[in-house]
Amino acid sequence: MNLHSNPSPTVVLTIAGFDPSGGAGILADLKTLAANNCYGVAAITAMTVQNTQGIVAMQPVDAQFLRASILSLLADGRVKAVKLGMIGNRANAEVVREIMDANPSLPSVLDPVIRSSSGTDLMEPSGFDYLRENLLSRVTLVTPNMPEAAALTGLKVENLEEMKVAARKIIELGARNVVVTGGHLDKAIDVFAEGAKLQTFVGDRIKLENSHGTGCTFSSAIAANLALGRQVEDAVVLAKAYVTEAIRKAYPIGPGRVPLNHLYRLQQSPRPTEDAVPVA
Repeated sequence: MNLHSNPSPTVVLTIAGFDPSGGAGILADLKTLAANNCYGVAAITAMTVQNTQGIVAMQPVDAQFLRASILSLLADGRVKAVKLGMIGNRANAEVVREIMDANPSLPSVLDPVIRSSSGTDLMEPSGFDYLRENLLSRVTLVTPNMPEAAALTGLKVENLEEMKVAARKIIELGARNVVVTGGHLDKAIDVFAEGAKLQTFVGDRIKLENSHGTGCTFSSAIAANLALGRQVEDAVVLAKAYVTEAIRKAYPIGPGRVPLNHLYRLQQSPRPTEDAVPVA
């Protein structure tokens, strides 16, 4: 007899690095998934030593350990989508390819992390080459920022027109769908390529310093919406709206970069009723 009467939420697996400050990586992913009505489970690819001021050190986990972690979570049979973040090295990228090949029907989002916003390398060159050659074609959507799009394509990506060219090139490299995010532009413009179809999404430009973990958050929010059954374009639009508001409502937790407020929806107070009586 099933004694659990509460409905189970949709489960999303994030495979990414651990940021102990909570602004990016696994912790940001889990908060984002919860805020978007999903239950997050996680396999850690790398440990980092960092705070709001930057990364001091990064250590990838053993590839066999990563494989065991992922397989253990998938064995529950509840995962409905996968988010891929920082992978760290080629050995871990090979594990991810193996997992994607074994689960081709799972919606998946790849955030092709190369380095931190403070400039620390988070992926060895051979690992990134392997990612470009083997993972782009195995995921539902790729979400590079402008520097990552430049690294994937070998092109200069510094303005909107160059973002469009890069998006088309990433499709040529095998990706099914791609969003090149324009957080480095004067306006928050993203370029979305779905096969041969190309369009732009414009959002509000908010505080630049409230941007720690935007890539992780955006890709996780898309994965949540895909897991809930939404189409790719709709998932991207909803994720962009969520990230924009999370940036708007961010607050500092240290002297460095400000992380997004991933849980802002849980902090919104309900409107008082007209007959509410104030408590003395």
